[in-house]
Amino acid sequence: MHIRPATAADSAAIAAIYNDAITSSTATFDTEPKTPEDRAAWLTEHRERHPVLVAEKDGRVVGWGACSTWSDRCAYDATVELSVYVDPDEHRHGVGRTLSRELIGLAPALGIHSIIGRICTENTASLALAETLGFSLVGVMHEVGRKFGRWLDVAIWELLIDAE
Repeated sequence: MHIRPATAADSAAIAAIYNDAITSSTATFDTEPKTPEDRAAWLTEHRERHPVLVAEKDGRVVGWGACSTWSDRCAYDATVELSVYVDPDEHRHGVGRTLSRELIGLAPALGIHSIIGRICTENTASLALAETLGFSLVGVMHEVGRKFGRWLDVAIWELLIDAE
């Protein structure tokens, strides 16, 4: 597996992977599929301090991860939200873990102090991954999202990064 920074040429693959999560899971609370153009615009919004990485196998993008702005308020500047999505054919093959570790590894040099994860409580694989990566559960927000005709809870996880 090869991890590299995402480019505009990856927009269609990123959209396809994300759209599967939108339409078939509660890994995201987005409900409308995204176009490659949407994802290209999203990529341009991610500045150097908010990297987007892709995982490739045999020249094919099989997953992506991003550090996104947690809040537009200045005091949160050193806090990001981590998101990782993996092609369903590659689930449980280490793609998500590898992308997450790569993004976490970039954090000190980028001046990131706190990484936040918001995970639907029924997403047991992502909850286990967060714990394995060293995240701590901060709390659970109950019935804050509605998807597939039901109310969903979201666990908030955090990882504090030691400064270099």
